[in-house]
Amino acid sequence: MARRVHQGSVYNKERTKKKLIDAVGRILIREGFQNIKVNKIAAVSGLSKKLIYNYFGGLEGLIKAYLEQVDFWKIEEQKLDNGGKSALPEISKDFMFQLLRDDFEYLYESAEMQKIVLWGISVKNKTLRELSDEREELGKRVFEKADAFFENSQVDFRATVAILVSSIYYMVLHAKTSGSRMCGIDVSTKEGKERVLKALERLIGQTYKYAGYAL
Repeated sequence: MARRVHQGSVYNKERTKKKLIDAVGRILIREGFQNIKVNKIAAVSGLSKKLIYNYFGGLEGLIKAYLEQVDFWKIEEQKLDNGGKSALPEISKDFMFQLLRDDFEYLYESAEMQKIVLWGISVKNKTLRELSDEREELGKRVFEKADAFFENSQVDFRATVAILVSSIYYMVLHAKTSGSRMCGIDVSTKEGKERVLKALERLIGQTYKYAGYAL
């Protein structure tokens, strides 16, 4: 009997934590990052603000827990970690295209991720900076493995990927924020999205080809 009570306590704790984390997302979408505050989270979640400190150590801890659940790169890193370090495959053109395509599609579909990116470039925030640094850890693993492909070529692979990721962020945020076209392409349409993804695939393919690898 005591064991069942313990399990119920653990379940209730996790359910409470989830309600607090979900409240952060709702506030971010509806009212913006500037309104993510302890009292507001308590009101939206219907829970005592003391629980934020009990379970997360405070507002920054709660925000960190939220970001880790919705950030694309943290999700990808967790997938790899669940499979062990050996789960990182060969950094082929197909792997890189799949990764960047998934990044594009996730950002396009996730209003929360769009808000997080805008938040990160709008204000200085310790937790967001830590998240950015942690994202670099996944990049470090990918690039260290990719160095074997590109070390004797004229391709600066890291700079190339930085440009592509930045382009994805800007293109999606531009479309979602203002609804305007980019170079005459409307990425909110199926046709426009397919054009962009095909161009992305060609650019990655040409990068590998320029480095001397057969497609």
